Amino acid sequence: MGLFSKTIRTLGPWGGYQLARQICRNQPRILMYHRFSDPPVKGWASPHFFEQQVRHIKDNYNPFSLVGLMQYKREHGRMPSHAVVITVDDGYRDFYQYAYPILKKYQVPSTLFVTTGFIERKLWLWPDKITWLLSQVDYIQEAVTIDALRSEAGPVNAETRQVYWQQWNDHALSLPDDEKHWFIDELARQLGKAIPEAIPPEFEPLSWDELAEMQQNGVEIGGHTVTHPSLGRVSQSQAKVEIVGCSNALNENLGRRSRTFCYPNGQPSDFQYFLPALVEDSGFLGAVTAFPDANGTKDPFLMRRHVSGDDMFQFFKATSGVELLGHRLRRDIRLRRDFFLGTTDIASPGVNA
Repeated sequence: MGLFSKTIRTLGPWGGYQLARQICRNQPRILMYHRFSDPPVKGWASPHFFEQQVRHIKDNYNPFSLVGLMQYKREHGRMPSHAVVITVDDGYRDFYQYAYPILKKYQVPSTLFVTTGFIERKLWLWPDKITWLLSQVDYIQEAVTIDALRSEAGPVNAETRQVYWQQWNDHALSLPDDEKHWFIDELARQLGKAIPEAIPPEFEPLSWDELAEMQQNGVEIGGHTVTHPSLGRVSQSQAKVEIVGCSNALNENLGRRSRTFCYPNGQPSDFQYFLPALVEDSGFLGAVTAFPDANGTKDPFLMRRHVSGDDMFQFFKATSGVELLGHRLRRDIRLRRDFFLGTTDIASPGVNA
């Protein structure tokens, strides 16, 4: 843990969070969740902690869905004070099982970004295929060699599973979309496993009926492409098919209404210069990344998000604005350093700022 986090962990409960909340009152914070589970799973959100978080937001902040936030800005010319947005990615059914009842109980709006091909059960999300493959083996008998990737033989257990997963996931993300799918198929072949066509229960998606029900009860259903590719690894025409196709599927199945969008994976390498305009032209009111930095919500089609889950320290850092202030402090220090070194560059509102 860095010095900044250690300081905040000490001072936050003694007024630090309240001070940050006031400083950042006009800067919305957007939280990012993915999976929910009971009992808890590391890296996911459990009902026990999620209810504490929703109640805290209800009591101390002004909760919005993302589309509600964008509509407020359009109507008033500014962001609302003390706004916090809960967003969830992908469209897994565990959102309906564990998170939705809590949001409904406290009447807190939220945004769920769904991959429409996943909802229609035409595919299951490719990172889950890697997870599934690793659940099917307890020992890799021979080194896995695919192009430049080499994974050594060895046991697959609690200690090594995440190492293999990260290595294979990172390699898949580095590939063009069609090569990524070939890579996963080749990975399965070398491991001696056949990936099933049907989505396994542990990766089950929501249904259109469940999405329609939630849409009537405060959950915005936003877009997350058709097949969940890295949009930094596709052509402009393929990106258009993914984004427009997603928008069309949502409108056809859930009715035409204003929505927002989420870039799959959402890291700087998952972007290309033409994407924000393409998302806007497709009818979405705004879009989010999957990382935080000093830019916050400056660009409505590249709004930053803060990771959240069962880690309550991270949750308080994100919601209070402490994390945003930390990024801005580091940016200011970097700019001053570059100025004195004669290497000053103007920070852009783009994904790398």
